[in-house]
Amino acid sequence: MRPCVFLFLSLSFLAPAARADDPVANPAAPAATTEPKREKATDDDLRIQGIFNSALPGTERKSSLRLIVHPHLGDLTKRDEIRTALGIRYGLTANWEATAETDAYFTHGLKHGNFGEQAGFASIHLGTKYRLGDPLHLGVDTSVGIDWSRPLGTPPPDVTDGLKHISPYFTMSRPLRTHPGWRVFWGLGYDDVTRTDVLGRLEKNDLRDDSLGFSGGILWERGPTTYTLESTYQTTRWTSSSDRYVFGIRPGIVWTLPPKYTFHARGKWLLGVGLRLTHGPDGNDVGLNAKLRVNFDFKRLLGRKKAPASGQ
Repeated sequence: MRPCVFLFLSLSFLAPAARADDPVANPAAPAATTEPKREKATDDDLRIQGIFNSALPGTERKSSLRLIVHPHLGDLTKRDEIRTALGIRYGLTANWEATAETDAYFTHGLKHGNFGEQAGFASIHLGTKYRLGDPLHLGVDTSVGIDWSRPLGTPPPDVTDGLKHISPYFTMSRPLRTHPGWRVFWGLGYDDVTRTDVLGRLEKNDLRDDSLGFSGGILWERGPTTYTLESTYQTTRWTSSSDRYVFGIRPGIVWTLPPKYTFHARGKWLLGVGLRLTHGPDGNDVGLNAKLRVNFDFKRLLGRKKAPASGQ
C-alpha cells in the first residue's frame, strides 16, 4: 500500500491516549464529575472550504504549532479518489501566523478502481496572515493575508483544478455589543490565476480567470457550535478581458465534537455542514457539503508540552 495511504489512516484514526491530567493517568487526581469543557472554534478553525470560505482576522497563538487533517468526505460519492489536506499552522508572533498544507489523495475503491490503486500528492498550499487589530479604534478587528497554491506532479484531473493561485486578502470583523456571541464580518480579496501543464477539473461556476471578490456575513457562537451565514460576490470585470461573475450564499454550522463522539481521541474535531447556493456563468448550483476537520496540538502530540499543574 502506498505511503500516503498509511499516513492518512494513521492521522485520521489516532488512538485515544492517557494524559498526565487525565484521572486514569493520574489516580491521585479527583474523578471528573462533568464532561470536560470543549474548546470553541477559532477563526482559523471556521475556515473549512465548502462550508465557510472567508478568512477571519484571528491568528494562531504565539509559538503554537497545529497539525491539520482535513479529509474531503464528499469525494467518496463524487470522485474515484479521496483527498485529505495535511498541514501545519504556526504562530510566528502574537499577531502573525504561517500555514503549509498539501492535498494527499488515494483511490478509495467505492466507485472505480481498487483501494490504494492510485496515491500521491495533488497540490501544495502556503499562506500567511497578519493581524492588524483595531488601529482606528472603531471596535473592528482587521487582518491582511496571502495564500499561494499550485498542483503537484501529475495527479488525476478529479483531484485538482490544474491552476496556480496567488490570493491576497483583507478581512474585518466586529462583535455586536448588544447581542453577545454575534459577530459581523466582511472582506476583500483578489485571485491571480495562472494555468499550468497539469490537467484538472473545475467546479461549477468556477470563474477560471483572475477575479476580485467581496464577502460578508454574520456569525453566531453558541457554546461549542458556531452558526454561519456567508455571502460572496466574485467578478472578472476589472481583472481580465472577460466579464463574468458568481454570486453565492452559504449558511452553515461548525460543531466542535464532544470527546464521546471521537472515542476520546486527541485533537480538536470539528464537523461542518453547509448549504451551497450559487449563481454564475454555468447557471444555478445548489448542494449540501459536510466536512470533517481535525486539529492536533503538535507539541502535546509529541509529548513536549506539559499538562497544566493542578489549580492552574
